[in-house]
Amino acid sequence: MPTVILDPPSKNKTEEKQTAAAAGDDDDEDHVTSAIRKTGCFKFHEKLQDCYIEKKDWRQCSTEMQDFRRYTDRERIVPGSTEHIKSGLEWARIKPDEPAVIQSERVELYRKHLVTLFGKLNHQNQPHIYRCFCTIDRLMLLRHECKRRSQPYRYDGRCKELSEKQQHEYIQQGLPHVIRFSLPTDDKGIQIYDDLVYGHHEHNPYATEGDFILLKSDGFPTYHLANVVDDHLMEISHVFRGHEWQTSTSKHLLLYKAFNWQPPRYGHLPLLERERGRKLSKRDAENAHNPIEIDYYRQKGYFPNAVLNFIILCGGGGFKDDDTVIGKTLDEMVSLFDIKLFSRHAAIVDFKKLAVCQRAHFKREYQTSKEGRQKIIEELRQNVLHYFPEKNSTSSMQLQNDYLEKILTMIDFRIVLLDELFTNNLYEYLWKDPELKKDLIHDVQQFKFVIKYTLDNLNQIHFTHDDIKQFIENYRPNKINNKEVFRIWRLVLCGCLQGPPVHEIASFFGPDIICKRFKHALVVLDQQNENFPV
Repeated sequence: MPTVILDPPSKNKTEEKQTAAAAGDDDDEDHVTSAIRKTGCFKFHEKLQDCYIEKKDWRQCSTEMQDFRRYTDRERIVPGSTEHIKSGLEWARIKPDEPAVIQSERVELYRKHLVTLFGKLNHQNQPHIYRCFCTIDRLMLLRHECKRRSQPYRYDGRCKELSEKQQHEYIQQGLPHVIRFSLPTDDKGIQIYDDLVYGHHEHNPYATEGDFILLKSDGFPTYHLANVVDDHLMEISHVFRGHEWQTSTSKHLLLYKAFNWQPPRYGHLPLLERERGRKLSKRDAENAHNPIEIDYYRQKGYFPNAVLNFIILCGGGGFKDDDTVIGKTLDEMVSLFDIKLFSRHAAIVDFKKLAVCQRAHFKREYQTSKEGRQKIIEELRQNVLHYFPEKNSTSSMQLQNDYLEKILTMIDFRIVLLDELFTNNLYEYLWKDPELKKDLIHDVQQFKFVIKYTLDNLNQIHFTHDDIKQFIENYRPNKINNKEVFRIWRLVLCGCLQGPPVHEIASFFGPDIICKRFKHALVVLDQQNENFPV
């Protein structure tokens, strides 16, 4: 069976990208500052900022920038993140085929494979890799010269011409260096492959950039090197990742050729967007309303399969339509997946679909699994005790299985989470007597007539349209219509104007609670106190 791996959705910052930020001119100052702040390396940011304030030019702060660049990737490591990822996968019931690969623990492995390329030449008799000792200052000047000439920035390969003796001397002097990959400069540098999503694709990385970095000056590999070595050693057959990696795939294919390894097949999926043209970002202000962290939905009580359904529906295809996915388990989705149905359309994240998926699994879990049904009922009971501690009694009707089951049947999975039964005022009537609000009563005499007539004929009334005919015939002072009778019934039973059909609510409560609530409403209406509850 071929192994399929999903690569990271966004690029890691490489040394070249950081150098590019450092090389910005006055117009790029805000961009540079923003990039530094986002890394969280505040002690280096402060040092770098002081330098800029003093010298008014980023190009005069090469030493400070080099310190920042050297430590930035390591400083961004979040303790416990590996365990956090594993926990999320376990919750979603996604079982990795192999133990987790932690790239920071495999540095020597990457270096071991990389050094095998030293001394080997490509078809142009150029070394596949070479050491680069260029300073930040030189790289910034090179970038500015390219900008002045309106040319794309491309490293000029100066260090490729260094002799072994020169390299040895520089190493002895302790000069920092990176290791670069030598890109072919002729047509053989054009990499052509069949993208599993976008079809025919060809790209020449040399045309848009210079020799890229494989090993940084701190000894850590870039993603370009690490992912190629990892995928080869794990015998990965297919790689699916974000569309932004499509041009980098050409570099990876050249690296596979240099190692003389068989590359996997590649497919690039459309990037997730909040709305068309706006990429999904963890820094988006909208995350306050619709977070993009799995943990949030896990803690809120979403079903794992509902979240998986939602992620699948965010775009990329692989399935016939949305209905094929909604309400399905992971195993069922795997069996229905078709690699020929991949889509290149923009992947818009529509959080309304998450609610649809959650309701589908809520209903499925409750109706088809005895264990799931009991789990939902018990969770609902714990919520009752949390929101209404005073009901902590074995005699409390609202803690009994029958009552809780009747609630779930009546609401017919209109809610997304059980918590809504307590945080949404529309369901308050399930747990306590409703408050009859004066501003919702249009005609007191009419209101009292409906209540009295209902109480007098409670044994014959089923709260249906047929029952209303007698109201219309017996109410003489003013005209009364079906809508108004239902409105009064609902206000007495629920205290609000929205909810399930009135006859379902009446059937749910039964004659005793109905009688109690109607009598209470009549007492309230008869009160002459001006402090009528509102």
